[in-house]
Amino acid sequence: MNENIESTFIKNRPLERIFRNNIARVIDFLIINQQFNFTTAEISRSSEIPLRTVQRIIPHLVQNKIVIENKYKDKIKNYELNKESKLVEILKLYSIETVNAFIEEATDNNRTRALISNSKLV
Repeated sequence: MNENIESTFIKNRPLERIFRNNIARVIDFLIINQQFNFTTAEISRSSEIPLRTVQRIIPHLVQNKIVIENKYKDKIKNYELNKESKLVEILKLYSIETVNAFIEEATDNNRTRALISNSKLV
């Protein structure tokens, strides 16, 4: 995998960076988009995971109270992050701290590059 692609892949998905699986990718997606509800098709398309895989993952997350299932007009199922779960709160905190660390690291790297570039001009 190209180093730049790998870097972007890791930075955008903090839990997947550790666990390297589709369950972590779905949870990362739902944490990032926690203010919305999604169908399995929307989760599949947005997180780039095959629909059948998402359909196998979601019941497991619902059973473990990480995700809440809602029904729209008693037919269409959609899913959202369970914001009342202590486990979800911990996962969210981890994700936020990881992203903040990436931002800080990128900022420091840009400062270092700027210092090096400026010193070459002298």
